[in-house]
Amino acid sequence: MRVPLWLRRTAVAAGVGIGTSGLLAGVIMLGPLAASILLAVVLALIWPLAAVIKYLADETPYQSPLLVAAAAAGAVLAVPGLVRLLSWGALGFVIAMIAAVVFVLVDLALPDTRRERRLGGRLLGRRRRRAAEYGGLMALTHADHLEDEKLIASLQCPLTIEELCGVWGETTTTLAQGAGPRDRQAVAEVRRICLDEFERRNPDGFQRWLDAGAPADPGVYLLPQTPP
Repeated sequence: MRVPLWLRRTAVAAGVGIGTSGLLAGVIMLGPLAASILLAVVLALIWPLAAVIKYLADETPYQSPLLVAAAAAGAVLAVPGLVRLLSWGALGFVIAMIAAVVFVLVDLALPDTRRERRLGGRLLGRRRRRAAEYGGLMALTHADHLEDEKLIASLQCPLTIEELCGVWGETTTTLAQGAGPRDRQAVAEVRRICLDEFERRNPDGFQRWLDAGAPADPGVYLLPQTPP
């Protein structure tokens, strides 16, 4: 069952509020100097590790290693701080709940149009990066602040299905020649686009191709002039 977007946003805002209260309690518990040293050490340890994982992963697990490191550093300080806060009993629980409510109210007070612009900007930036990396398989024709539906509609693959079958064959050759981690990531994204287009343009042929075990030449099943 898909969780509604408003419920997810509320849960995230409440979690950030509780985490912030734990972070502040951790600073009070350890003192500003010790807390700063702890944050700096964890950040210095996690940042390069997150960067290496992102570089080696076939599918990029996150966008910013620095953000991952900062979140890990904050969690290292927030968790014991939250435990200390809850050890205060009802007072600590009330403080944590007040922080959660404040962050939820701030999120609700944020105008919807601003949230949409931020989401649209992230989508557009992601599509721009993919278009630059994968040879223009997706065309960008709209301005930065269009609605999400218009953004997605503007990102249509300009290649014919025959050309996409050729691209699929090229990716097969690239994999057979022993591609590196970055190349495998690019190939995986290109193949995802090809699969989406195959299914959208010729769903029956796409299903026949899958039923046949997805052989190397999808054109035999997807191109009308060459039925299986």
